[in-house]
Amino acid sequence: MTQADSTPSASPEPTQSDEGQARVSELAAQLAASRPAFAAYNAREDLHIHDPNALLLFVAELRLGIDDVDAFAANALTDHSNDKKCDMVALTADRSKIIVAQGYEALTEKPAGPANKASDMNTAVSWLLTGPLDAVPEKLRSAAAEVRSALEDGQVSEFEIWFVHNLPSSTNVENELKQAAKSASSAIAQYFPDATVDVRHLEIGRDQIDKDYEQSNAPILVSEERTFEIPGGFEIGGVGWKAYSTATKLEDLRSLWTSHGVQLMSPNVRDYLGVVKKSGNINYGIKETAKSEPKNFAIYNNGITVLTNGYRVNDDEGSIVATGIGIVNGGQTTGAVGEMPAADVEELADARVMARFVTCTDPTVLDSIVRFNNTQNKVEATDFRSGDAVQTRLRQEFAAIPDADYRGGRRGGATDAISRSRQMLSDSSVAQSLAAFHGNPNLAYNDTRMIWDSDGTYASVFRETLTANHVVFVQSLLAAVDDTKRRLAKIPDSDRTETQRRHAQFFSTRGSNLLLVSAVSASLETIVGRPVPDSYSLRFSRKVSPASSAANWKPIVDVLLSFTAQLVTATDQGLKSREKVNSALTNFTAMVEAVRGANAEAFDLFGAKVEWDGKGDGAVSSVE
Repeated sequence: MTQADSTPSASPEPTQSDEGQARVSELAAQLAASRPAFAAYNAREDLHIHDPNALLLFVAELRLGIDDVDAFAANALTDHSNDKKCDMVALTADRSKIIVAQGYEALTEKPAGPANKASDMNTAVSWLLTGPLDAVPEKLRSAAAEVRSALEDGQVSEFEIWFVHNLPSSTNVENELKQAAKSASSAIAQYFPDATVDVRHLEIGRDQIDKDYEQSNAPILVSEERTFEIPGGFEIGGVGWKAYSTATKLEDLRSLWTSHGVQLMSPNVRDYLGVVKKSGNINYGIKETAKSEPKNFAIYNNGITVLTNGYRVNDDEGSIVATGIGIVNGGQTTGAVGEMPAADVEELADARVMARFVTCTDPTVLDSIVRFNNTQNKVEATDFRSGDAVQTRLRQEFAAIPDADYRGGRRGGATDAISRSRQMLSDSSVAQSLAAFHGNPNLAYNDTRMIWDSDGTYASVFRETLTANHVVFVQSLLAAVDDTKRRLAKIPDSDRTETQRRHAQFFSTRGSNLLLVSAVSASLETIVGRPVPDSYSLRFSRKVSPASSAANWKPIVDVLLSFTAQLVTATDQGLKSREKVNSALTNFTAMVEAVRGANAEAFDLFGAKVEWDGKGDGAVSSVE
């Protein structure tokens, strides 16, 4: 058998549709000239390789805090001629939120986003939530299986329907999305009766994108001066910051919300979660406490943190005057109290909430205040791992790797999503690729958080012997796989060979990219023609950039793509069965062994670029 001639590179790149490549259109230029959000978006070349879904991914970054757009796109995007009106289906890492989205970019100015595109979300919701799975189109089937599994498991608390576009918002679109949300609520109630889910619909037009972008850059949007009545308090401070701790009236908080709404949440891009009228919902509990036990509210509630441009305390008047207000912690409390019906607030005069007013002039400290106080952007396990010996050493070693930026658990500032470096190796991508490469694609796809949360799992993935060179070796394989998937997706159905259709079908399943990484890794001894005693020592022989490393992998991925049919049985419901994965990997590696001789040239050329401990100096031998 010879190398397959049906790899994505064998077919020409498709031309963009008449609504593609908005960044070079007349409208794109106009928006970029007048709106900073769209200027930043147009400059993001890493996003535009995913056209026509680049704007949708830009919004997902801003709203979901994605740290690796390529890894996210590889499994979340469903855009296809038979995608049943759905461009993206995403499940957050903690499996608590499902996002179903449709994107649209106009080339020229129009009065509003197309309402028919919004109405398409009804179709998307129906296919995802109802009917037999085998009737769902292949491109969407894996996403539907994952969504239904998460709902059945009771993990999902939010279901959001997005329509993202670069035009003005409209009532017609709002009405269509509202109907889609009603359909989703009905379907969930009927088919998943045990699920407790808040269904929301969002039209995210250019004005809302501007707001999301502005919030990610400016921690405080409400600039007015506001006086709060207080019973006293105390102040502490440090270099470049000070904070005053006290208790403020819920009436004042409610008045603040009435005046400014979600603008108060500008330090928290993800905004207020919304109130679901169910006893288990935190926001509903806040409202019930304020209504039934207002005098005890201060000791039941965790309190709020108010970020200000400055404040002054008037002890004689029993007040604090804040200039500029942003709720950095306590958004649920503020929103829940602010949305209480007027009939329920009669007793609020006696209710208080513990409050901390903070001002800071140090940008670095300010970013940390926003990050660590934000209940919607909680301290992650990666923050704690960032200081350990392995991550510290890796960051030092990466200084010698060309065109590579690895932060090792250190999260950047709020502007990361809008000025992301193409040289960034994200924590999630590195963790996933390491886990998959070393035999655990199930963990890599289904529970990336455990890699960072569990001491034992973390130690097994980020071993003490792990080097930056090995991280590049492994992560670049995932990058090469994802690039192959993107190139396949750009070939129109009508231009695909039968082999390319099978490859595209494989890649349409959730977690398929990580499964292929694991399969290639399991075949490496066959590929290089030598035993590899310690797979953690594998590396390219020269310190090459991640981009050059991915280019090294491309010929291998193109050859082994022919054997992905052996992996299909393991891809049902997002790599849930370890037994199926192991069986599929065994079948895959057997196929690679059978064709080693026929692909000796490509394999040996790759093997000559690879080093590992104990390789020796002899010539690579072909295994017949």
